[in-house]
Amino acid sequence: MKTALIIMLLSVMTITACSSNNTPKTQYYLLNSPTKAISVEPATVKSADEKKSTLSITLLELPNYLAQPNLVLQLSNHQLHYSNFHMWAEPLNLGLAQALTHDLNTINSRYNVSVTPEVSSATPADVVIKITAFQATHQSQVILVGNYTLKPSVLRFKNTAKSQENHFKFAIELNDDGYPHAVKKMREVVLHLAQKISKNIESNQ
Repeated sequence: MKTALIIMLLSVMTITACSSNNTPKTQYYLLNSPTKAISVEPATVKSADEKKSTLSITLLELPNYLAQPNLVLQLSNHQLHYSNFHMWAEPLNLGLAQALTHDLNTINSRYNVSVTPEVSSATPADVVIKITAFQATHQSQVILVGNYTLKPSVLRFKNTAKSQENHFKFAIELNDDGYPHAVKKMREVVLHLAQKISKNIESNQ
């Protein structure tokens, strides 16, 4: 399965280049689709008006190797492949921010959550997220790795003045070939991060 995934993903470019009079067709992808949101099962869903508190989350810049439109495939422990014909339709950090906003607001019944892909000095973030890896790999997985920090404003009932840093590493198996399937699994792994953050916040209230 591991080698089959890599061969399939890489062969897509060759197949595309050989069709339509040898004119490659670039495919574009959205991480957070407006037509098919990830389904979650919150205990109680409240509207934004019913939520009494707001929560500001900053998603810091992605690592340089992810801050570009090409989809990335990790071929080995130290080798990356950038697809020439499979691209993000919008900056990946914006798609991540939209996906996290949707999932956190659906899961969490306490806060009205706003996730931004930049730091705002006017409104200091309650949670800061740093992503260090987010790609399909040669191990037939999609991985999401990084850490997030809960500021004292979120830990208000714990009587602490120190920020709380939490590391995360999620992996979802790829059970089909091709970039569309990989992007679908990338969207699913974002939900895992939202669930972890929401659970961590609730446990500190």
